[in-house]
Amino acid sequence: MQQKLLHVLTDDAFRQKLISHGARQALSYSWEQTARHALDAIERIVSFSPGTLARSAAKPHTAGQSELQSVVQAIAHLPGRYTDIDLRQCAASLSLNHPQVRTACIYVDISELVQRDAATGVQRVTKNILAQLLKAPPVGYTVEAVYGSVDDYGYRCARRFTERFMGCPAGGDDTLIEPMAGDIFLGLDLQHHITQRQSPYLRELRGRGVAVHFVVYDLLPIQLPHYWPSMHALHVQWLYTLAQFDGAICISRTVADELLDWLNQHGPKRLRPFSIGWFHLGADIESSAPSCGLPPDAVSVLHTLATRPTFLVVGTLEPRKGQAQTLAAFEQLWLEGLDINLVFVGKSGWLVEALVEKLRTHPELGQHLFWLTGVSDEFLKNIYAAANCLIAPSEGEGFGLPLIEAAQNGLPIIASDIPVFKEVAGDHATYFKGKTPEALAQAVRDWLQLDQSSARARVAGMPWLTWEQSAVQLQNVVCQNNWLHQWPSTLPSNPIHAA
Repeated sequence: MQQKLLHVLTDDAFRQKLISHGARQALSYSWEQTARHALDAIERIVSFSPGTLARSAAKPHTAGQSELQSVVQAIAHLPGRYTDIDLRQCAASLSLNHPQVRTACIYVDISELVQRDAATGVQRVTKNILAQLLKAPPVGYTVEAVYGSVDDYGYRCARRFTERFMGCPAGGDDTLIEPMAGDIFLGLDLQHHITQRQSPYLRELRGRGVAVHFVVYDLLPIQLPHYWPSMHALHVQWLYTLAQFDGAICISRTVADELLDWLNQHGPKRLRPFSIGWFHLGADIESSAPSCGLPPDAVSVLHTLATRPTFLVVGTLEPRKGQAQTLAAFEQLWLEGLDINLVFVGKSGWLVEALVEKLRTHPELGQHLFWLTGVSDEFLKNIYAAANCLIAPSEGEGFGLPLIEAAQNGLPIIASDIPVFKEVAGDHATYFKGKTPEALAQAVRDWLQLDQSSARARVAGMPWLTWEQSAVQLQNVVCQNNWLHQWPSTLPSNPIHAA
């Protein structure tokens, strides 16, 4: 050894020869080559092993029904005692090794909706998109509604729910799903806890060749954490979890851009790109099983709204929605002697106790001020018809459905100057800047000076989608790879050190 070391240290030509040989030799080693050698070795061992069990396992893609039965029989005669968990795992392995021939499936996660219909904006989207996907599946796919829980591993078919939801037999029980390569898992509903609890199972699906995508509605708990004190950390962890899978489809291009920005700052390391796309929500109330019914005082309320200029704010009372700013602005306008109405439509949310108390005890309540809760779609349509202008004063949104509903009813719009409202309404709305009551009050003064016919003509051409068109946009992203962003734009040069 000493002689060889001296030879290397003292013979420049010999040393250079070793260096050149080492560089050439290193090129013959790679993880791909290692994997090929390992696979060849496994196949050689299996091919020489006696017994039907080994031969069947060696060629799962060609095994017929009789051969599969032989495998089951061989397993049944193995010595020893096995638990139900052992047998279930064995059955799952057999199912994977002997996949059925079927059309690719899109598994639509509705885990929250199966438990409860909270009548939130997210669940409105979930119900409408699910209905459209079930009625008209993408070409080459079937669609199955599924749900998970925090207690069980894996997802189940939501066939009992589907029967109630669609009013027709769904064909079977809520059995565990059996995804295979080429299928798609679409996280349509928003369920932070279940998604995180099921992430090991979703990683297993991804390993089988199933694409795992999620719909992202907004980043508001992260962008405005003071309005969601209990949701900020949970939403961050949820985003971090889904960023470890294949893609996210956002409900607006604005949210897609915001998600990309967040991932650039906080996303996990990846070995392959994460896809980000977007689609717009539908707004045809008639096709989404609209609720009906009018309250006893509907006629008198609608008459009062029609007697003077009426400004409408639609949405759950929340701090970021700007209702407090709007009320303060109208108090200022009423003191100036303006004879105008302000109508809030929406239930009480969180962190609005002071606003709720002020509304309930306001001296203008029932005169120039109205707060309507539990409003049916039928009553809301009548309110839109009686109003003169929609005010959308929100600090942040994922989409902005009231803007679309206002345009459908020919109602002019005053909206806060945020990117998503400009994406949805474009030049068809009037925008204001600032969070002070005076900023909005001035926007209302200016609007009252406008020619009303031209104001209505301005909103008339605003584009909007039906839920059928919305579902098609979503399908085009998921099934046709119509993505907007790929994150990260560059992948690690040394994948060994990437997570």
